[in-house]
Amino acid sequence: MKIPSLNPNYRAALVLVIMAGVLISTAILTNRGDFTSAALVVAALVCLLTGIFFATLSGSDPLDLRYMSLLPVQGSINLVRICADLGIQGNACFIPEVTENKTHSVQFLPVAEYHGVPLSTESFVMGTDAAGLMTEPSCAPLLRLLREREHFTIPFEMTALHNLIKELGVEVLDVAERVDSTHQEEIITVTMENYRLINGCRAMIRESPRCCIANPCPVCSLFATVFAEGTGKVIQMERCAPDPKLPNVTAVFSVLPE
Repeated sequence: MKIPSLNPNYRAALVLVIMAGVLISTAILTNRGDFTSAALVVAALVCLLTGIFFATLSGSDPLDLRYMSLLPVQGSINLVRICADLGIQGNACFIPEVTENKTHSVQFLPVAEYHGVPLSTESFVMGTDAAGLMTEPSCAPLLRLLREREHFTIPFEMTALHNLIKELGVEVLDVAERVDSTHQEEIITVTMENYRLINGCRAMIRESPRCCIANPCPVCSLFATVFAEGTGKVIQMERCAPDPKLPNVTAVFSVLPE
């Protein structure tokens, strides 16, 4: 039986079955033959039946995450290749924009370093101060769905933003077992442990570390957009590095001055 590493029901079933074995072993080894031994046997039976119940009613992941994690990879790689051919070498910047009392973000990839908000609404921004490629973040469809169906709102306090990032990663999207979000001065660090889409991250890094920096995946893009709209400032992608051995990912963002 395949036991998904992040399925809490299967984990509970496994713990209960192990506990049942421990209780039965204790009753056999002590060999007291009294009421205490009977209580241990009954407790073991309850644990075993409960574990079987959890395992039976808990379905495995409906989709193989090894394949699902690779779906957005080639699209991101293609855009990064096009940008490289055009001479665009900057890091992805997420710019919050307010229109009709609503805030949304755009992703701007400058030719070199970021020198201010571009005024153009075209995809190709040409100018002496701000030149580059402007697109919607890869998380845009996901963010729209969250707002329409879940009434998703973004707070403005940094502490609340960190808590929201943790909730998004663990409870809403269920892409990681644990998410830590911290900031030190203008640097924001998000670490995802047991990241379920780790194969996609590693595939992008194998192609080039620029892929995650120039055109982040929807998950990192969502985190950057949340910070951009919450702080009202431009958020730049600085680094995204999956652990070579463990299924962990660390994403680093910077808050750019206005």
